[in-house]
Amino acid sequence: MKLDLPEKKVFIGPARMWRRMLAFVLDLFVIDFFVLGFFQNVTEKMLGSGAGFMSTYNLLQENPAQANALIGIFMIMILLILAYFVLLQYAAGQTVGCMLFNIHVVAEVGDKQFGRAGFWQCVLRNLFLIPAVPFIFLWVIDPLYLVFAKKGQRLTEWLSRTRVIEQFTI
Repeated sequence: MKLDLPEKKVFIGPARMWRRMLAFVLDLFVIDFFVLGFFQNVTEKMLGSGAGFMSTYNLLQENPAQANALIGIFMIMILLILAYFVLLQYAAGQTVGCMLFNIHVVAEVGDKQFGRAGFWQCVLRNLFLIPAVPFIFLWVIDPLYLVFAKKGQRLTEWLSRTRVIEQFTI
């Protein structure tokens, strides 16, 4: 007996905010485990564990070579974090968090048409990850823009002409 059921209809829409937030939090856990966890051991060896702010400040003032090494380590950490987001979004259209929540990063090709995001689009959309002026202002501006934008995009997504989407099945 064959059932004559209607076919499932699939359409694409903006990813729901809770999925985006949970995917980002999951990505932060991945980064914490693989990147920050490793470098935490390195910085603790350089500075000592449990050192307070003033003792660390004094140590770095007295040892400029150690301060420069620490700056280099932080630069490597920033580049690795940026590479995680940029390379995964460029190569797969998803980070690990996005994969688990089935959301995708795509480029806007036309009105309601999407394609694969380019490398520089992925770089631009992730500039908020750089903890330096002027990018640090994006930590406030990007989420606010996301909440109030009609298309559900962050400011850097709008500038890079990318979107985060999910597939809905009816």
